[in-house]
Amino acid sequence: MPARERACRNCKFVTTKNKCENCGSTDLTQNFSGVIIVVDEERSEIAKKLGLKKGAYAIRVA
Repeated sequence: MPARERACRNCKFVTTKNKCENCGSTDLTQNFSGVIIVVDEERSEIAKKLGLKKGAYAIRVA
């Protein structure tokens, strides 16, 4: 069975781990909607504007 994706309530990073790989928080939830995927943070205007690193981020976290 594949691991469930969860979003960090602090930085909105989406992960399948038990701890956020972006900020180290363990405050994760499966209740999130929408995803922004950053492939190349150097060339992405959205990543620069939002201060995001490479990875997937939830748009809304409950």
